[in-house]
Amino acid sequence: MKTFLSAMALALSMAMPVSVFPAGRSASGDIEAVGRLTRRVAPSLAGIIRYELIPAECDTFAVTADNGMVVIKGNNAISMSVGLNNYLRRDLGVSVSWFADDSVQVPDDIVIPATGYGARAAVGERFFLNYCTFGYTMPYWNWGDWERFIDWMALNGINLPLAMTGQERTWQLTWRRLGLDDASIMSSFTGPAHLPWHWMNNVDHFQGPLAQPWIDSQESLQRSILERERELGMTPVMPAFAGHVPDGLRALYPDARISLRSQWSGFEDKDRCWFLDPSDPLYATIQNTFLSIQDSIYGTDHIYGIDPFNEVDSPDWSEEYLRSASSGIYSTLRAADPDARWLQMTWNFYYDRKHWTKPRIKAFLDGVPDENLLLLDYFCDRKEIWRMSDAYFGKPFIWCYLGNFGGNTMMVGDMADIDRKISAVVAEAGSNLAGIGGTLEGFSMNPVIDEYVFAKVWEPGLGYRQWADRWAGSRGAKVSDAIARAWRILADSVYVKCTRVGEACQTNSRPFVDKPTGGYTNSSYRYSQNALVEALRLMLSDERAWSNAALSRDAVNIGRQLLGNHFASVRDSFVSAYRRMDIPEARRYAADMENVISGIDTLMSTNPNTTLAKWVSSARAFGKTSRQSDSLEVNARTLLTVWGLPGRKLNDYANRQWAGLLSDFYLQRWKMFTDAVISAMEEGREYDEAAFVESVKVWEGEWPEKSMLSGRRHAAMPGQSAVSPESTVRLVRSIVAKYFPEILNKTPEIE
Repeated sequence: MKTFLSAMALALSMAMPVSVFPAGRSASGDIEAVGRLTRRVAPSLAGIIRYELIPAECDTFAVTADNGMVVIKGNNAISMSVGLNNYLRRDLGVSVSWFADDSVQVPDDIVIPATGYGARAAVGERFFLNYCTFGYTMPYWNWGDWERFIDWMALNGINLPLAMTGQERTWQLTWRRLGLDDASIMSSFTGPAHLPWHWMNNVDHFQGPLAQPWIDSQESLQRSILERERELGMTPVMPAFAGHVPDGLRALYPDARISLRSQWSGFEDKDRCWFLDPSDPLYATIQNTFLSIQDSIYGTDHIYGIDPFNEVDSPDWSEEYLRSASSGIYSTLRAADPDARWLQMTWNFYYDRKHWTKPRIKAFLDGVPDENLLLLDYFCDRKEIWRMSDAYFGKPFIWCYLGNFGGNTMMVGDMADIDRKISAVVAEAGSNLAGIGGTLEGFSMNPVIDEYVFAKVWEPGLGYRQWADRWAGSRGAKVSDAIARAWRILADSVYVKCTRVGEACQTNSRPFVDKPTGGYTNSSYRYSQNALVEALRLMLSDERAWSNAALSRDAVNIGRQLLGNHFASVRDSFVSAYRRMDIPEARRYAADMENVISGIDTLMSTNPNTTLAKWVSSARAFGKTSRQSDSLEVNARTLLTVWGLPGRKLNDYANRQWAGLLSDFYLQRWKMFTDAVISAMEEGREYDEAAFVESVKVWEGEWPEKSMLSGRRHAAMPGQSAVSPESTVRLVRSIVAKYFPEILNKTPEIE
């Protein structure tokens, strides 16, 4: 194949202003790091790609060809990794998932790009993760999971990852030095799945104490995480002291200004957190102790996540106090690390808009010098705080797309809105726009949007329809026009609504007759089922593509959403039969409800990452005794269902359509409902929904432990891989066609 270097690529690769490489990093080190990444994700390409480091004032990559070799140039390991990802996606039709279990399928016929291309990053910082992600997705990850994910971050240009793993070891040593015994320390920690909310000053003790093997394993894991992230040129964001202290500290320091935090999300008083005022001399002592210990274990990159008032009240809402609080925290941080920068999420400015008025936001931000405070505009898909706060009054900020709450499994997000907003913030925000980021609470079923956010960093003009075409092209080297058309339909007709809390199909709802009886399962959507049917029909129309694992995952996701949406109409028919007192019809629709949920359960069993089995078995693996493993499993099951205390505010917040969770929890809950309604019909009485809700709340609260003790451990799977792509696609056809036979209609093959 004839190859040549485009004028654009030449300009990018040869006419760059010289920049100094980061301190402590070498050119050969960056090339070796991205070479190792290549051998991990696409080993067959290692011999045909050459990496070259180029000087540049900003992050830059270029993909060219030279004498039968692919040449990827960049000014650092991250930029070269982005170049590799572009080559994989655009020239080879390859998609790299963030999950280690998802295969990377490199074609046998390697394409050497005929025309060079490249790009420069529009912003310097690309942030990723959310404290919550460490609970909703990552609490039971091993090194294999992290290794793939770190590679995925590099491929997508992320250079500022949140790195919260392993901090319990630092806290354990800190509180020991402050005089607390291990029993008090360990009991202050929550169970592993709930640790992010312990970090954020929301809850103590719940489903604790932590066991020492957990703390030891997380320390070892964090060492590996940080080593790899730094090897690839990332700057990990680690924690610093935000004022949260164990309740046992009050007895040791009775004169310290320690106050009880406001109640959070219905937890009992015994689980509330305690807050040390930043003006107290003890604050500086704890800050210095924690950071010195953390540095000795993990090293430092001098940027720290500190969020003192996340979803909890400030002890004092006066502007003077807020300014002094931030100033006090900052002074202790800089005293402990003179090079420190503070990274602060601004979710609380949106979440608690009643308290966080514009003058109070300004007062809090004024306590820290501009250059040493970096803010995360956390939920820009819903509300851009930078636009309502005079661009954070001059403080540097990162525009962030959230896109998922609690790991909910819905096809949702507004691609056109993301397109407009990122283009606008790059053009309008000025010099205090420091970066673009993603703050998803849990890994979602919509990676197409998460990766689009970071693709627009390098191509701000990349329209969402262009991106849909490129995404379709990453589903195989010879993707047909039918698959491209399917993704255009999804981009134009399905991905048209901003994410909200509680996204869920009714399969995951607590059962109801007229109005939902749970708070976090909102099943509304703004598209016709016909759009999903047509997109799936097009995807399945080209059997040549069925061997592509990425496309098979797309087909499962669309099939899952189709059936999940369809469940609502079946439920409505069941309720109509109840209203008519038509018992045979009620029984028929009850059976249909069960069949739909079972069908989704079967679909989701094709990938380990959408199974309760992997979640549970991964949690249990961290236990060194049966008792520890049982405790870990109960904690894991709790987060996905009742979340905290049974029947309280967060029930079903982390709902998701996962195999095993559907069959063992959601289906059983719906069967209890249909049985109760049919029994009432048979007895000639009105169904008592209030009584049912109270009884089902008890059942929900007992489920985490009872389902564990019943032997439904879903033990699986070390090394178990997903079902083959061809088998998965055939399964989607067979299950979804029962309800939507039109997906079987063939279209002419299009080259």
